[in-house]
Amino acid sequence: MQSFIDISRGLRNPADLEALLQSITKEMGFDHFALMQHVDLTPFEKELGHMVTGQLIGLSDYPENWINQYIDDNIVAYDPVLLASQRTNVGFAWSQLDQLIDLKRPHFEQLERGRQAGIGDGFTVPSNVPGEANGSCNFVVKAGRELPAKELMMAQLVGSYAFEAGRSIITHAKTNIVEKTQLSPRQIECIALVGRGKTDWEISRILGIAESTVKDYINDAKARYNVVKRVQMVIRAIYDGHLPLSELLR
Repeated sequence: MQSFIDISRGLRNPADLEALLQSITKEMGFDHFALMQHVDLTPFEKELGHMVTGQLIGLSDYPENWINQYIDDNIVAYDPVLLASQRTNVGFAWSQLDQLIDLKRPHFEQLERGRQAGIGDGFTVPSNVPGEANGSCNFVVKAGRELPAKELMMAQLVGSYAFEAGRSIITHAKTNIVEKTQLSPRQIECIALVGRGKTDWEISRILGIAESTVKDYINDAKARYNVVKRVQMVIRAIYDGHLPLSELLR
């Protein structure tokens, strides 16, 4: 996982991210992946010009006929998987769709169309960043295969960092400059402890500072990253290189 983060952090070519995702998707036991923003996908092209020019995040190794059908029929507008991903910030198996949205006949028909195209069960990692188009990273198995249950936590992490890499690539394409968010050493310590599941009170005792000061450090870090969730803050700090993933496992 740390290797994936380290490699993805430095990528500027979308084809390199696509190859990296293909490799780790197979390593986890899935057959295909799709890293997408939930927007009009008509600019999507196999040669990835839409990412080179910073138009949208869009990478997939789904069967080509299914990708074309998905775009031509504007399935993104009523895909039940994408609708469900707007109701949660954590990964979910497609077998849990009925727990997140009220499935209607068009949703079942859409899932069946996917199965006929070779897309069976899947695991979706949402990415809902305030002020930006929603997106997700989807890992799927072919029809008739079961999800690799032991790898779903790994898929959650890979999906989160893959989307960050996609965001970085299109941001760099738009500006040619990606400025690293600056954090103080004390903020980084607080973020690391948040990543280990510590409460503000526990962090204050560990670092020997007031609980209100801990809240100030964390709120300032979230504001710098323009995120509202602590988990998003931790992911961004790791992706920026402020702390290694191993720091959270101590």
